[in-house]
Amino acid sequence: MTVNLLEQNHLYLLNKIEKESFAYSVNSSISRKKKLGQFFTDSSVANYMSTLFSFKKSIDKKLKVLDCGAGHGVLAIALLYKLVTKGYKTIELTLYEIDNEALKYLDDNLKLFKENHDSINFSYTIIQKNFILDNGSNKFDYIISNPPYFKLNKSDLEAKSMSYIVHGQPNIYMLFMAKSGELLTDKGEMVFITPRSFTSGTYFKKFREYLLDKLSLEHIHIFNSRKKHFKNETILQETIITKFIKEPSDNITITSSEDSKFLVLNSLKVKREMIIERGRNIIGIPSSKEDIEVLKLFSASQQTFRDMGYKISTGKVVTFRSREYIHIDKYNLFSSNQKSVPLLWMQNFKKEKLIFPLDSKKEQYIQNLDKTKSLLIKNENYIIVKRFSSKEQHRRINIGYIFKDKLPYDYLGLENHLNYIYREERQLKKDEMKLLGSFLTSKEVDQYFRIFNGNTQVNATDILNLPIPAELFKGYKCQE
Repeated sequence: MTVNLLEQNHLYLLNKIEKESFAYSVNSSISRKKKLGQFFTDSSVANYMSTLFSFKKSIDKKLKVLDCGAGHGVLAIALLYKLVTKGYKTIELTLYEIDNEALKYLDDNLKLFKENHDSINFSYTIIQKNFILDNGSNKFDYIISNPPYFKLNKSDLEAKSMSYIVHGQPNIYMLFMAKSGELLTDKGEMVFITPRSFTSGTYFKKFREYLLDKLSLEHIHIFNSRKKHFKNETILQETIITKFIKEPSDNITITSSEDSKFLVLNSLKVKREMIIERGRNIIGIPSSKEDIEVLKLFSASQQTFRDMGYKISTGKVVTFRSREYIHIDKYNLFSSNQKSVPLLWMQNFKKEKLIFPLDSKKEQYIQNLDKTKSLLIKNENYIIVKRFSSKEQHRRINIGYIFKDKLPYDYLGLENHLNYIYREERQLKKDEMKLLGSFLTSKEVDQYFRIFNGNTQVNATDILNLPIPAELFKGYKCQE
């Protein structure tokens, strides 16, 4: 069969799979897709992922390939075709899939691939078992996957079977990545498309430590739009493609594209130590030369918010748990014993200024009782940091100020979507607050935060570990 005909057959097969996947997805209920954590991969993404393998294995070797969440087979077939074009003649493919409906499409598509490539020694095995719980001991040279995405409970069998990487509430996709890493041969390679969430956050800390100890991260691809890389699926999380290899490597390539067409690819090469934070193994993802300069600036900083004695906590008022104590109107607001005090929300802070009371139907007061004392904080000077923003917002960190002399109350309630910065040994000074606030809302901090935090939540730990350039406080005695 000629090269052109092989390519035509390959494109026809990928197009066929994409149409089948689209029809299947449209006809599957939301509850079914949610249960399976199913998001089908576009053929263009599958082709791109297949190009990330370096194909260092000898072409005379029998290759063992794994797709541990096969779906209709688009990723496996994209990689198989790439292997054939590189001259590999003997390929043994293993696929895991538990969806009965998807299995018939998967088998048909692999049979068609085999018919189109009858000149090579190709075999495949479809395993209809839970990949995480299966005790298969085979090792693989190349692994490619779009694993399922859904949260697990720590009591689930999958989480228990890999408890050594579980902290808090795990997501199934990280277990797929960790187990795949365990199944790689020496100098083996794996390419995954997953949510970005594993690159930061406390819940993934043990997983990152485990994976980065066993494998080297060699390539990261990011999409500038989170909505344009799964054509027929609604994805709320930011998604990335990563490549890990089972051999030492100090260099990491970072590429980016607007969407899954990959028409324009931007590329950077960085040293491992520049983007993987020591201690917590958080993975930063710079996407421009400007980002690299920001990393250099912050890497020279020897102190953090935590080092300088600042504390940050989260508002303790969770409204559905405190419903009986919160109110829209003032109740006994003007009584001398202040039986009601302000309850502040994200909406109370506009352009960094506190607006109270709001012209709103939200509950704006919380009762000041013995039962609610643990929910309240003393009225002092605080810097407020909103816990949530959108990726498309101008700034990731949005702040506000509470000045003690602006509110005639001894105590305040802060709703759970607010973080607040303070010191334990003394009250924050107003000029100190403005200095810190200007730093937190600076362009450089925004870039640094986006590099190391892919989600839209601003956690207290992220602020505490934020490096502060020494020159920021030059000439200011913040320990008075």
